[in-house]
Amino acid sequence: MKRKSDVVLLLSLAIGLTALACSTARAQENHDSTGWAAEKQAKIELGKRFATGWDLYQHFLDEAEDRAMSPPETVPDWSGLWAREGRPMNYDTDRTEEFGTTATLKGEYLEMFQEQVDNAEQGRIWDPHSGCGMPRGYPGMLKNGRPHEFAVTPKQTWHLGQARNEVRRIYTDGRGHTPEDWAYETEHGDSIGFWEGDTLVTHTMYTNGGWLGRVMPYLSTQLEGVDVWRRIDDETIHADVWIYDSEALEEPWYARQIYRLMEQEEGSPLRLEYWWNCHSQNNIVVPTEDGGTTFLDFDFTDLDDQPTQGAAQ
Repeated sequence: MKRKSDVVLLLSLAIGLTALACSTARAQENHDSTGWAAEKQAKIELGKRFATGWDLYQHFLDEAEDRAMSPPETVPDWSGLWAREGRPMNYDTDRTEEFGTTATLKGEYLEMFQEQVDNAEQGRIWDPHSGCGMPRGYPGMLKNGRPHEFAVTPKQTWHLGQARNEVRRIYTDGRGHTPEDWAYETEHGDSIGFWEGDTLVTHTMYTNGGWLGRVMPYLSTQLEGVDVWRRIDDETIHADVWIYDSEALEEPWYARQIYRLMEQEEGSPLRLEYWWNCHSQNNIVVPTEDGGTTFLDFDFTDLDDQPTQGAAQ
């Protein structure tokens, strides 16, 4: 008989593998759609019109006809488990080469990224985020390959990611950003937003920058993000995302993130399960001799219930 922890882990693995398979198969479908290239270019040009993310956010605010959240009984329904389209190493899923980015990086940020690409092309890929619950943060969590979940309420929307136990809170109750003398940098930053009908527009700042993920760019603490979220049909959520960073980027970085509702039979036990923690041997990632990474002890033994050496008690 399997232990409870084994069952939870197996469910988590099943969800992750299902999400990745579905997202990869559907990624090309979006990119081949009629008119997408022109639409994307228009959104890129829109981002370039503004010097900062805050200016773009104010543009959306000024253009909005209805800035109030709907009453609770008509809150948009984003329930269910959602798989992000595309490979996790592609932030912009229009990109076709194995390693690269559509971001226009500059200075040391371009150098750091090129070093990752050079190593990856030789089979050396390091990803410490995969072990011990280190969050991707914003905007890295948007492209996570494991399932996503959304909790929409009149005054807050929560974006939850199975990978690394991530939770991003977006406040839509009319408050502004945390005052500068109270603010500090965090992985997910400070996010506020407003609703225009069924569309959620957000602005994020006060992130600690850092690394987006495996063979991806580093960004600075000057990062600002503007997202436009909308459920476009029963099975699809779109998030148009503009990233501004005066220190790391030559120009705003636009990409569309797409999330597909995962198919589940009635009564399915699959759900968002959290298992990234330092107490499980199955989550310790170590370097290999060839410069890659692997799990230290990926099995289902009694050791999985024991704290690892040096883990927080």
